Amino acid sequence: MRILFLTNLYPPVILGGYEIACAQTAEALKKRGHEVRVLTSWSHLPTPIEAADWVHRRLDLHWHIPHMPNLTYEVRELHSAVCSSYSNTLHLLNALTEFKPDIVSLWNMTGIGGLAMMDLLNYLDVPWAIYLGDRVPVDIAANVPEDVRGLFNAQGSRLYEKARIQSVSQNLLDEIEDHSGITFAHGADIVAGWADLSYAVPHGPYMPDGKARFVAASSISAHKGTDLIIEASVRLKDAGIHFSVDLLGEGDVPRYIDMVKRLHLQEHVRFIGQRSYPDLLRSYADYDAFLCPTWERDPFPFAPLGAAGCGTPPIITGNCGTSERLIDNVHCIKIDRTVDDLARAMMEVAAGQHDLAKMGRAGRRLVTSDLSFDRHLDRMETAFGEHMRPWNVSIDPTLPLLLFLKHNLSVRLRFG
Repeated sequence: MRILFLTNLYPPVILGGYEIACAQTAEALKKRGHEVRVLTSWSHLPTPIEAADWVHRRLDLHWHIPHMPNLTYEVRELHSAVCSSYSNTLHLLNALTEFKPDIVSLWNMTGIGGLAMMDLLNYLDVPWAIYLGDRVPVDIAANVPEDVRGLFNAQGSRLYEKARIQSVSQNLLDEIEDHSGITFAHGADIVAGWADLSYAVPHGPYMPDGKARFVAASSISAHKGTDLIIEASVRLKDAGIHFSVDLLGEGDVPRYIDMVKRLHLQEHVRFIGQRSYPDLLRSYADYDAFLCPTWERDPFPFAPLGAAGCGTPPIITGNCGTSERLIDNVHCIKIDRTVDDLARAMMEVAAGQHDLAKMGRAGRRLVTSDLSFDRHLDRMETAFGEHMRPWNVSIDPTLPLLLFLKHNLSVRLRFG
């Protein structure tokens, strides 16, 4: 198959698991012999030379700019982010013309003018699938007026009628319907998150010298629970518990460093920075539990699965997407998203009230079977094969004029 991946971000520029998952899937399908091209946004970080010929960083990014969490956006920029960015739509048209994919695999479309790009795929009748790792349809419906959506044949659920829908969780599908009314007439495949354990190493002894070693790996931010982790750490310190917390990732780090200093937690809480996926998996062998007090609507945080697969049981918000696949007190410890409940779970781990080794073995069995990367890849590959079909690759040379008209009409309708 010739597969074109379309995504707002691609490593090394990431916000979280969504981008890493896209890269893992694209690279693995390429290794399986498929012809793969990635169309994504620019990178301010060095990229591997070996990927230069098939990862095309040509798109402008109008939103979701990493490492700049306090940006505010004007309405016009938001329009370019979720509705139409003419230059980005043209880049997609050029990729379709040059590469002639059998199927286009869409990932996070927020920030690159995703509505116009999906409309182009529908107009040309190009087979496409979208992997929903977040509520992209809600972002579009909430930020594009109905009359403007009509220009792009996107009233109600119409935009997605030709697509193969893949979602990380049922929780996410329910949220999309609740917030936008959008449903998928042909159903959706639940393709849950996964972990590629090829870089994992055997877990070491749990709690050596009686010290509980906690780790969190995500963006350093309130919605991922950084505030809760730091506040819970105060409770453990005040209780005289021997523990440490390592926070891996990037985000609003200076604010949280100040918070740690103000609360006198420097001996307990460290900021490690971003690690590559292989290094991250290897590091889990030296921790006793993984902290994931993420917001309740988190569609499917991938990091807890990686930790569970490496034998490091997650302490996880009990109603986020990942919790659909993990059993409380078997693979993980589920909590309410409060400081009280997080601190309680951390204290229980530190007091030896959970059999971490047994829980770690159960987590690894689950991830290596039902949630393995190979199993995920098989499902994605099968879905692409089923959905692909011939399409007319002879594209009308005047099509850019139609795209230009739609883009400018959308701007005039919205801003006068």
